[in-house]
Amino acid sequence: MPITIHTKPFGTIQVDAKQILQFPNGLLGFEEFNEYALIEESPESPFKWLQSTKESGLAFILIQPELFLTNYKPAIGEEELLEIGLDTWKEGIIFLIVTIPHDDPKGMTANLQGPIIINGKQGKGKQFISRDENHPIRKNIVESMEEMSSEKV
Repeated sequence: MPITIHTKPFGTIQVDAKQILQFPNGLLGFEEFNEYALIEESPESPFKWLQSTKESGLAFILIQPELFLTNYKPAIGEEELLEIGLDTWKEGIIFLIVTIPHDDPKGMTANLQGPIIINGKQGKGKQFISRDENHPIRKNIVESMEEMSSEKV
């Protein structure tokens, strides 16, 4: 059954109920917002939108790490994962929040330290803090993609 939500990037849209995710703890800095829709802008785009269903101005751009990193493994405790019904992070769908500077789209970065992991079966998600010190808050996506493509040659 479609649900109508109001978004800043797309205006008023209809989403499938399966796209609605519950974040019992909200996201870091936005704890009071617990329900989001996962929106695909277009099938070709590597980015998705995590849009609050209650606040049209609250949306995050997401990317899956395997699209630009070869071996991203967040360091997250099992007890934390149980909160969203997962035994291991590999059972979930991992997304990273993207920041795109207005004046320099090539300078876009992904937050490796605060991954969002979704339990697709239960429609639950949580933002975690990776305990791996090698995971920066700002990892340049374009540079990482270029590194990945040069490694495959």
